[in-house]
Parts: sequence; C-alpha cells; structure tokens
Amino acid sequence: MPYLGIRGNKLPVAISLTAGMGWILFGLDDAILGAVITTTAFEREFSLSTSMQGTVTSLFELGCFAGALIVSLFGEKFSRRSLLFIYTIPMVIGSAIQIAAQNTAMLIVGRIIAGVGLGGITSTLPSWQNETSPPELRGTVICTSLSFLIIGQLIAYWAGYGLLQQYPTQNITWRLLFALQTISVSIMALMVIFMPESPRWLIAHGKYDQARSVVGCLLDRPEDHELVNEQMEDMTRAITFEQEHGATWADLLSFKKGDQGSREKRRVFTACCIQLAQPFSGSTPVSFFLTSIFEGPVGLSEHVSTLLSGFLQVWFLVASFGTWFLIERAGRRKCFIVNAIAMGITMVVLAVMVKLDTKPSGYVATVCLFLYQSFYTWGWMAGVWCYSNEILSTTYRSKGAGLCVALQWLFDFVILQVTPIGISQIGWGMFLVFAVFNFSYAPLVYLFCPETAGVPLESIDAMYLPGLDPVKESFRIRKHMKEQQLATKEQGIKGNSHQLGRISTLMGENKPQEVRIERFGENQFGNGKNNSTTATIE
Repeated sequence: MPYLGIRGNKLPVAISLTAGMGWILFGLDDAILGAVITTTAFEREFSLSTSMQGTVTSLFELGCFAGALIVSLFGEKFSRRSLLFIYTIPMVIGSAIQIAAQNTAMLIVGRIIAGVGLGGITSTLPSWQNETSPPELRGTVICTSLSFLIIGQLIAYWAGYGLLQQYPTQNITWRLLFALQTISVSIMALMVIFMPESPRWLIAHGKYDQARSVVGCLLDRPEDHELVNEQMEDMTRAITFEQEHGATWADLLSFKKGDQGSREKRRVFTACCIQLAQPFSGSTPVSFFLTSIFEGPVGLSEHVSTLLSGFLQVWFLVASFGTWFLIERAGRRKCFIVNAIAMGITMVVLAVMVKLDTKPSGYVATVCLFLYQSFYTWGWMAGVWCYSNEILSTTYRSKGAGLCVALQWLFDFVILQVTPIGISQIGWGMFLVFAVFNFSYAPLVYLFCPETAGVPLESIDAMYLPGLDPVKESFRIRKHMKEQQLATKEQGIKGNSHQLGRISTLMGENKPQEVRIERFGENQFGNGKNNSTTATIE
C-alpha cells in the first residue's frame, strides 16, 4: 500500500509533517549557537572574541550557501526525495564533528559541513511541498511546516536554558544541544521513505506512470479517472511549453534582444529578491544573537536574557499560527507590504530605546523585539519560502530555488559577520539600517510581485506571458477564478478541493498566439490515443 495508505488532502498534511522535521532542523541550527555562545562553559572551551563569534556563526551560512548552490547547479538531475536523502549525509557528519569539537577549528569544520546539508535540504523542501499541494492550501501547507522551524528554535532555547540550570559550567550542555541536529535529520529521512515524489518532477523526466499514480493518490481518485487525466494534461502541457522555450543555465543567463526567456529571468530575479529580503530585514541576526542583544544593547542579565529568549520563541510560535490564516485569505502581497512597514516602524522604535539606554527604555525595547517577531512571522518568515518557490516555472524550479536559497545563505553570512561588530561600533544605529531595508520592501512588492494565493502553479505561468504586466494579470486571473467558483456553486456542482492545477480556463479570451504541443506517446493520459493538443497562449 503506497504512502502508508494515506490519500487525498491527508497526503499533503503528511508531507508537511515530514518536511516539518527538516524545518525543525533549520530552527535548531538557527538557535543552538545563539543559545550557548555566551555561556561560561562554551566561552571557556573556545574563548571566542566578538569578531570570532560572528565568524563561527556566519561560516555555517557559507556551508549552507554551498549546499544550496549545488542544488541550483545539479539538483534537477535528482528527484526531490533523493536530494533530501543525499543531504542528510553531510548533516549527520557535521553534527558529529560539532559534538566532539575540542577546539575552534573543529567547531568551524563541523558547522560548515552541517551547513552544506542544511542548505541542500532547505532548497529542496519548498519545491517538494509546492509541487504536491493543492493551490488553495499551498501557502497554508508551507506556513504549517515553517511553524516547525520555530519549534526547533524553541527546543534549542529551552533545552539550553534547562541544561544551563542543571549544568551551568559543564560542556555537556552545548554537546547535547548539537546532538539534537542528528536526531531531527534522522527522523526526517525515515519519514521521507514513505512519502510520494513530486508529480511535476516525474512528468518533467518522462516518468508518466509514476506521476499518474502520485496524482491519483493526491486527488484520491483511480488512476484512470477524468480528473486525474485533466491534471496530467495540464501539468504536461505547461512543462512541455517551458522546456521548449529554454531550461538551461545558458538560457537563463543569456541577454539577447527579443529573448523569449525574459519572463523566466524576471521570475527568477523576483524570487531571488524576495528571498534576500529575509537576511536584510534583521531577522537573521535577531534569531542568532537574541540573547546577546538582550544582554548588550537592552542591558539585561544573562539569566533574564536567556529566559526572555525562550519566552520570545514561545510567542514566535503562537504568532505563526496567524500566518496559517493570513497567507491565503489576505494574500501574499498584503502580508508582505503591511508587515514590512510594521517591521520598519518597530526597528525605529527599538533603535530609539537602545539609544536612550534607561531601564524603562529597556522594557520598551524588549516589547519591540516581541512585536518585531510577530510582524516578521505574519509576513516574511513562511511567506518568503512559499512565494519565492511558487512563482518559478517547473523547469526552472530547482535552478531558481537553489539560487534563491544560496543567495540568502550567502548574505546571511555577510549580515552575521558584520552585525556583532556593527552593534559594538554604532549600537542603536544598526537597527536603523534594518529599518530602512524593511521600509523599502513595501514599494518593491507593490510594483513587481504578482499575487499567487490560490492560483495553480501552472496558471502562474499565465502571469508572465509576453506583453503582460504580471501584477495586473494576477488580479485578472484571480478574479476569473472567483467568478468560475461562484458559477460552479450556483450550478450546484460539487468540485474536488484538491486540484493540483488547471491552466486551460484561466488564459482569457484574447488568444493572439497558439503553440502546438505534441503528446509524448500513446496511453500517456490513459485514453489509448496518440493525440496532438493545441495549447492556447495569450
């Protein structure tokens, strides 16, 4: 019985739980070093200066950059599940080296190797989830998984707090925390064995029978059901069109006049910009240096700082539940724009409070950090990982997603390298720098980012057809979808809630260009005919 007998909408839930273990791993790595880097035992063992703290922390990001870049360059040759298995190997090796570290060199080597594994895993998980989720639940599914990231941070902070109370000066504290990485990645690898492959990757590589089986399970229909045939046709039509219009690095990097692939370049560039918004928003240094920020600029004691860091992670998790509701109902654009402005305002207030440097201002600064984490999770935590991946076409998803995540890790490295020095040199001014970046995101999203909430992946292709404004086209498509849903409801037709994608009815009435796409052989769609289909493109 495939996938433990799980079918229909329960299958994306199972995939989300599996991916959640990978995001827990992300959360652990995001918070472990920050939880122990200022403790007595860790400082005694490694004696890290302020600049070296930034180096050790940020070199992990370089490892992640390398892992994600490898996915971008070579990832399409391997299935999504295979990549997840492959990248568990460096993750386990790096974790073991960190556990056994006797000096700074060993710690750095372990961090870099583990980073390679995490970079590959985080580049692959969103693609796998996006390509196996129904459009109306796609954002919610990824938001649910990203809440596991916060659970990982919670585990790291509270486990660190408990161990520090029990063993305040012993090395067992940080060694046990590093061991949590191995446990998380092992559970994820075991769960992936029982989960389905991406049907879109299977179709793109000619594995139609396997894709049909997966689609049948996702839709909870027999493999020869009409709805399964429709989904196979839609996905194959879109993938074939994409492949015929270039899918190599040379196509992506070329800049010829009248280049038909310009829309793909715009999609990749938009995805990269959205992904890069995370490190420059200030979220990365806040996560890594939260305890240090409480102790330094805010001026709290080590015990209170560690305790508040744990409480903040609890609130971070609670706030993330709101994203499950907002991501589809409010839409990606509104979540991005409103929360970017709110994050900017919060950073300005935080900077002012740190500059005042009084006890009351310290309390206000603490509140600002709680507010910042709220706005960040409602807009730019899960939303980034969902959006940057879903606007990419299937044939460019591995390349684009790997590149996006690689760039994020690279600039995480830069930000983490300079943040400790920046705080020590300009103090409150560092928070103003992050405020400026946050304010800048609102107009960028408004002008260049189409709305994708509830839109099938194949229909997102229609937003980037030649001569169209993707932002305006996204509103037209979503309006058309709502009209169709209303008409269907009025006719009393019961629809299937788990459609992977329908593109043919979302392309509008004006059809100046027609592209003929040949089928890939007999029986491909279960009808026993070698048909030729005309895909109409605006």
